[in-house]
Amino acid sequence: MLRSERQPVSSGRWEVGSRSRRAFCCLLSTACCLLLLGCRQDMQDQPRYEVYEPSTFFKDGLSSRPLVEGTVPRGYLRADTHLYTGKISKTPAAGIQADVATQGAESGNTSPGGLPASGTGGTAAAVGGNPGVPTGKASQAGAGEDDDAESFPFAVTAEVMNRGQERYQIFCAMCHGATGEGDGMIVRRGFRKPPSYQEERLRQARPGYVFRVITEGYGAMPSYKAQIPVQDRWAITAYVRALQLSRMNQQAAPAATHDVQPETGGHR
Repeated sequence: MLRSERQPVSSGRWEVGSRSRRAFCCLLSTACCLLLLGCRQDMQDQPRYEVYEPSTFFKDGLSSRPLVEGTVPRGYLRADTHLYTGKISKTPAAGIQADVATQGAESGNTSPGGLPASGTGGTAAAVGGNPGVPTGKASQAGAGEDDDAESFPFAVTAEVMNRGQERYQIFCAMCHGATGEGDGMIVRRGFRKPPSYQEERLRQARPGYVFRVITEGYGAMPSYKAQIPVQDRWAITAYVRALQLSRMNQQAAPAATHDVQPETGGHR
């Protein structure tokens, strides 16, 4: 009797639980459908032009629009002509700076690059200019052009020299040789021999000229602009100047002589 009375109660609970699960499943299915409808592919399949695809919207028929005049990509602004070209601008502002540099050289001051500034009639910096040669004469006898930079755009430190030596051995020594005599390994194998750095016209050449030759190439030498960053090109230029100075110092050093007293005979 008790079982018959409890049976309807358990059956009612089962029906209530079944209805709740069905309602929950319906709500979950509805939510999934709404979620799928919301996940559209407009971000992936957005209306855009493919590379070189023509366009009917623009008059010229091109989908790729030209850059606004004067646009420079980030990191590609070459405002420092001294650093990136090896030349000194001939603008009036540059002339004023040159006058200031000349006055600084006469007063014993240094240039912003950390090297002694060379003035007219003086001697150039030991590394940055034409060693031991008046600046006016060097600009006429040395290789290059009148607007080639006479100094480096930054201070030449021991770190810069070590970097220049390393890059020189990688990119230059195979032609120019370890000492700059033009007797590199590929020259010994039959390649065209480059001039020695100890030629007078190259000794008197300004650092800007050496930098431009590395950048633009000269004769059989190709341009290394794509292979060597601009700072490393200046470091190599500093090392080339050091090679020239080392040979010039050796030649300038007087040979050791010993005074020999003539024999006059007799005992001393």
